[in-house]
Amino acid sequence: MSKTQQYRITQHAAQRYRQRRCRHPLYMPADLSRARPATKGRLRKIGRWPRSGQRLLLTQDGFAFVAAGAVIVTCFQLGA
Repeated sequence: MSKTQQYRITQHAAQRYRQRRCRHPLYMPADLSRARPATKGRLRKIGRWPRSGQRLLLTQDGFAFVAAGAVIVTCFQLGA
């Protein structure tokens, strides 16, 4: 099972992705497949700590997805 198939994407996350990253949401699974879980050092560096039960998935170019279990809740550009 690929990484994009194991996550369910909420409508809110898809809407935020279109607003902040790309107008076409079909690129979202490609970004998700390249995203990696944030390390403690990286979280300290960017100054963001996810809430309990959530984790950040970061892409190489500074975009973050917030995952709560197997659901992508929202996404945002780092440094914004």
